[in-house]
Amino acid sequence: MKVEALPSVLSGRVAAPGSKSDAQRIVACALLSKGTTTIRSFPNSDDCNAALQVAQDLGAVITRTGNTVEIKGGFPHAFASGIRNPKEMIDCGESGLASRMFLSIAALYEQPITVKGHATLLGRPFDDLIEALSSAGVSVQSDEGCLPITVCGPLHGGTITLNASVSSQYLTGLLIAASRASDPITVKAVDLKSKPYVGLTIQILQRFGVDITHDTAFTEFHIKPKAISGIDITVPGDWSGAAFLLVAGALCAEQGVTVDNLDAQSAQADRVILDVLKLAGVRFRIQDSSITVWESEIQAFEFDATDCPDLFPPLAVLAAFANGVCVIKGASRLTHKESNRAKVIQQEFAKANVRIVVRDDEMKIYPSAVRRAEMLSHRDHRIAMAATVMGLAGDHMTVKNAEVVSKSFPEFYHCLEALNARLQIAG
Repeated sequence: MKVEALPSVLSGRVAAPGSKSDAQRIVACALLSKGTTTIRSFPNSDDCNAALQVAQDLGAVITRTGNTVEIKGGFPHAFASGIRNPKEMIDCGESGLASRMFLSIAALYEQPITVKGHATLLGRPFDDLIEALSSAGVSVQSDEGCLPITVCGPLHGGTITLNASVSSQYLTGLLIAASRASDPITVKAVDLKSKPYVGLTIQILQRFGVDITHDTAFTEFHIKPKAISGIDITVPGDWSGAAFLLVAGALCAEQGVTVDNLDAQSAQADRVILDVLKLAGVRFRIQDSSITVWESEIQAFEFDATDCPDLFPPLAVLAAFANGVCVIKGASRLTHKESNRAKVIQQEFAKANVRIVVRDDEMKIYPSAVRRAEMLSHRDHRIAMAATVMGLAGDHMTVKNAEVVSKSFPEFYHCLEALNARLQIAG
């Protein structure tokens, strides 16, 4: 699909999509629960649908009616009878979170299960998680630390040391799996990044009644396994997707744009987009679960995005229209995403006359007059969204392979059109 994004004056009101970070974690916990979990406002994104399919392949019974999903837990220890056997292979699509969560969960089963994925997911490293699972008695076979990976449990209790410097998702998977291990588990996390995402995992585990404690530094986690029951839960709005709408409003909405379904107290890491908007001098208002943002003169800003790397693309767009050089720290976190995002942002923004320098852990954006360009998404949903917003705020932008937004925010272009964005969509 090709999208032409033309300079626009935005206005109106839209709702943020459901959070795929919350939804996938809820699916994983529901799989391990006894009884039925009802999930309301479930997102229809590719990653969330992949998580549902994996849960079903691991034994859960899933019923979907509109945006409500019911999951009857499928992990054998959750049932007194009616055990369903898991499939020998589970497919996580292109979801990094699903692959890292369900690899640990598959290690609970006392039979070989192979976890596979597609596209750029095949090049992402799993070495640190493999080492942690192996130390807990799990048999692991892989192709040089990448998918497909075969595991065979059970996952034993005791102390597990995990290098979490590459991704906090490794820790998320271990904590969820530990909730159904045979014995208590202590996980020692070394060099943990993206702590807010682990906080979100803990919050959801506690909603399911999991007995989990941790120290204040998030270096040691204690989980006491017990039977957990299904719950009724609503997926909150997604700050990661909403960040693009808020940035678009800050650049193009003189009369204001309102994004509903956002909890300003959310545990999601990308909620800090509000902090950046404040740093950049953007006018905005929080009212209940709605954020209204107005077109503003963007002040040069410096921000550390180490714990929220998914914000790099929308922040780079915001910085491209600032009145001075902007600095975003944490660029080293961008290597193992759907693309090498630091490199791709630098490459694609250069086409639009925006100079970006990446050195060590810093990305410096030198704003200038944004010019018309044709940008490639590199099969990365957040790059496609960033390029589109840049076109709305600057000059005519052509975005190729824009359909990849379905990975996290399939309604993205519909939301922009509802805000009076000038888009031409083909294919």
